[in-house]
Amino acid sequence: MKKGDELILDVIELNSEGKGVSKTEEGFVIFTDKVLPGDKVKIQLRKKKSNYGEGRLIEVLEPSDYRIEPRCQYFGTCGGCKIQNYFYEKQLEFKTEAVRTAFKRIGGFENLEIPPALPSENIFYYRNKMEFSFSDDRWLMAEDIDKDTREEKEFALGLHVPRFHSKIIDIKECFLQSEVSNRVLNYTREFLKSRGVSIYTTETHSGFLRFLIIRECKNSADFMVSLITYDYNEPLITKYAEGLKNIAPEVTTFINAISSKKAQVAFGEEEKIVFGKGYIEEVLNKDSGLKYKFKISANSFFQTNTKQGERLYDIAAKAGNFEKTDKVLDLYCGTGSISIFISDEVAEVKGVELVEDSIKNAFQNKELNSISNVDFELGDIKDFLLSNDVRELHKYNKVILDPPRAGLHPKICEILSESDFEKIVYVSCNPVTQARDLQIICSQGKYKINSVQPVDMFPHTYHIENVVDLVRV
Repeated sequence: MKKGDELILDVIELNSEGKGVSKTEEGFVIFTDKVLPGDKVKIQLRKKKSNYGEGRLIEVLEPSDYRIEPRCQYFGTCGGCKIQNYFYEKQLEFKTEAVRTAFKRIGGFENLEIPPALPSENIFYYRNKMEFSFSDDRWLMAEDIDKDTREEKEFALGLHVPRFHSKIIDIKECFLQSEVSNRVLNYTREFLKSRGVSIYTTETHSGFLRFLIIRECKNSADFMVSLITYDYNEPLITKYAEGLKNIAPEVTTFINAISSKKAQVAFGEEEKIVFGKGYIEEVLNKDSGLKYKFKISANSFFQTNTKQGERLYDIAAKAGNFEKTDKVLDLYCGTGSISIFISDEVAEVKGVELVEDSIKNAFQNKELNSISNVDFELGDIKDFLLSNDVRELHKYNKVILDPPRAGLHPKICEILSESDFEKIVYVSCNPVTQARDLQIICSQGKYKINSVQPVDMFPHTYHIENVVDLVRV
């Protein structure tokens, strides 16, 4: 067997990145995109390593019983909804198994009970934020190759094609956000394209248009549009804003953010509020009936699936088994959403976060909800844990962690493994790094896993959130 060979294989399962796993008669493992468990496929071997290979799908010879027609016309080209053609109940099984596999193979946790992933209430229109990119290098769909003019090919507003840095699919309709979002997206394209507005490119470090960010609340009526440009063109932006109000009266605030940096990151260094407050306010509802407000600016982090975010936080709160006497550390607290969400259940919460803008938002959210038992501190988590003496650190008896996908610094894991907290609740968007970290934290024998609960925040993708609580032995 060599590179370029064509093979007929049965797909056994999906790996943690959503690639199909097949085995040859000799037991050689091959990973292939765009296939599903139960498919019989013809593939071409594109890459061959000593212990695995990578294939390219040529044809699905016998489709899986759980393969369905994807709703989106861009499926298979856009990298957003990688498994939208997979029956949703099977998506949940796959995600549950991804957690189980990570904890067994990476964490070394045997005989651990992993309950089924909690399904999302909505599997379409669930996102409260979408980032769309402008590009002068449009990716042409098969049906567009012959009919599009050169002018058409040099303007795109949409989403990235995986593995192609500058290629953007010109999206007309996305089912991840609301119909209003699609209306704003298409108006923005038509308005700017018809006026011949230039698109920024890193090659020449010139051009005007960079990103369009749409943020909408699910529990309130606020709706934000943020157009990120290289510089400011007041007449153009004013005219755009007038039309935006007409086609989407749901929009409550419009911001023109300016980014002159070469890095292609949807983040404005300066913001001009064209109309509205310049931010939106969302509400998170607790199982108990309490409601908390959160101020969300253009650059703020907020859980992208609002409804499922409420469930995630309720699960984390239950895992903490909080009491009115508890003093809790919330590490990687972001804009303070978890800290505020549990504030009514405990005596005190201290949130720590490295990002300055997030801490500013956290204090604003604290004030917005008139909460007095929550405090926040700006700083590196590792430095925070090392700089406090044992007595100061252990006035807190419980900890919540919600780190980025990369997980925890090994030193943080070591510190926690030697600590004496009653309970550690670890919320993660990456079960692979979570299992790795928990293996270290539990290695000293002071902590054991009490419960695990996967939560599906992003239907049709391979991503899964997972809540684990550790108890002191």
